[in-house]
Amino acid sequence: MTDTVAENKRGILEECQNRAITVKHLPFYYHVHLNMPCNQRCIMCVPDGKHARDLLPFDKFLAFFEQVKLYAEHITLIGGEPLMYPWIDSVLEFLAQQRITVTINTNATMLKGALAEKVLSLHEVFLKCSIDAVTPLTYHKIRGTDWFERVTDNLKTFSLLARDMSHVHLELMYVVMRENLHEVLPFIDFAKTLRPYCVQFQPVKHVTHWHTTNGTGWVFDGQEQSCEFFRDEYNDVLSHAAEKCVREGLKYEVQLV
Repeated sequence: MTDTVAENKRGILEECQNRAITVKHLPFYYHVHLNMPCNQRCIMCVPDGKHARDLLPFDKFLAFFEQVKLYAEHITLIGGEPLMYPWIDSVLEFLAQQRITVTINTNATMLKGALAEKVLSLHEVFLKCSIDAVTPLTYHKIRGTDWFERVTDNLKTFSLLARDMSHVHLELMYVVMRENLHEVLPFIDFAKTLRPYCVQFQPVKHVTHWHTTNGTGWVFDGQEQSCEFFRDEYNDVLSHAAEKCVREGLKYEVQLV
């Protein structure tokens, strides 16, 4: 972290702590939507697969970074699926030249080969990988694709490549609903094999009126799948998940409802 970045961070945190009405310092953590397209039809996201087609031109990304580079400590790359971004190679190569922490939210379907190597070359990276199942059948229902083996193979290979790299932090994300609640505890066993930095469980909620499908033949009923409708069962399983993570020595985040 440069002196300018550190000074700005201290300043904005002090202003926030003092609840200043106006601030003189800029944020130090930025989120950038690179693109909206995605290659999956996740039941809790865009189940019809009709993702928006918006893209941030690469020159506009560079122009944005030029504006914040003196203050940015951390930047998160978001999609859609950000590893599908047409200029993702250029973005990663550019960011690898900066002393900045990068978070990437990804479904890990494209996390392989030269692209994985570019992720590893970043100064510091938190790779948040979404995988909401431990069996191909459940994965297919939730994600709308038959890429369970592809994703797990990518994660296993990436984990091996990153084994001795302290600047690489693999985070595994699991969105919980009725359909995959029974795989929460087995997921921890799978996660442990990847030596993740953190495992995070997030509940599906606030989708009471959803009644939809993602082309797999499975119909998602919001009143059946939303965790607030089976709160006691959900909280019991997730409490056991937290206990299991502690026993296995895994850092974790659990949201109870």
